[in-house]
Amino acid sequence: MKQWDELLGQLHQATVSAQALPALRPEAFDLPTGYAMQREALHQRQARGEQLSGWKVAFAGSAAQKRMGIDEPVLGALTDAMVVEPGRSVDLASLIQPKLEIELACFLGRTLEPGEHSDEEILACVSAVAPAFEIADCRWQGWSFGVGAFLADNAAAALYCVGPCIEFEPGQMPHLSYCLERDGVACGSGDTHAREDTPQVNLCWLIRRLLADGQHLEAGQVVLSGALLPPMDILPAEYRLHMLGTELALIFQAGAGAP
Repeated sequence: MKQWDELLGQLHQATVSAQALPALRPEAFDLPTGYAMQREALHQRQARGEQLSGWKVAFAGSAAQKRMGIDEPVLGALTDAMVVEPGRSVDLASLIQPKLEIELACFLGRTLEPGEHSDEEILACVSAVAPAFEIADCRWQGWSFGVGAFLADNAAAALYCVGPCIEFEPGQMPHLSYCLERDGVACGSGDTHAREDTPQVNLCWLIRRLLADGQHLEAGQVVLSGALLPPMDILPAEYRLHMLGTELALIFQAGAGAP
């Protein structure tokens, strides 16, 4: 897509240099154009050797969709280059303006081919779930964007970290409780029971949307099913997520190289 090469190159350089790009006017790109740019950027990542590892949901709640002028969630791609191992350190200086999101990771146990699939058939393909952190990092200055620019930025997907996997049990996803700690002090908690955008709803929407677009979903891929707490600015600290009877820890450092 030659007409987008310059901007996609600038977005890539923004990641490499950890420097934001000036925000575009909200109407700069519409939603279909944003998705087309996202697909082209993914092809470029794969050409550089990255492997598609999964997908993320964004703007799953109706309030966020209304704010963005859309009537359904949006999605972004994940690659193996975005993976951070649990317990490791992340250098905040390597990121632009990161925010931490608490997610449920859902792993596919078998491949799904394009076509019509019921919720039950989709859920039957999930083999395991796990607590997860997503480190979202917008490459537009000040997190200022229209929906097309957000999609061109791959829905702000930067890094993600997945905790211990638990074998999936039907009915488990809608009733999760979770608690986040920062340096041992609780900084957020909740339960999915009363949410409109439960992980199950978001997962089924994303998979159905991808399959309708002709995308094959491969066994082993992960779906991050949407933020369970409002995205938060990241401080240099240790964050611990308690979910599914397990714990996931990640350390953020200011300026120092991650070990």
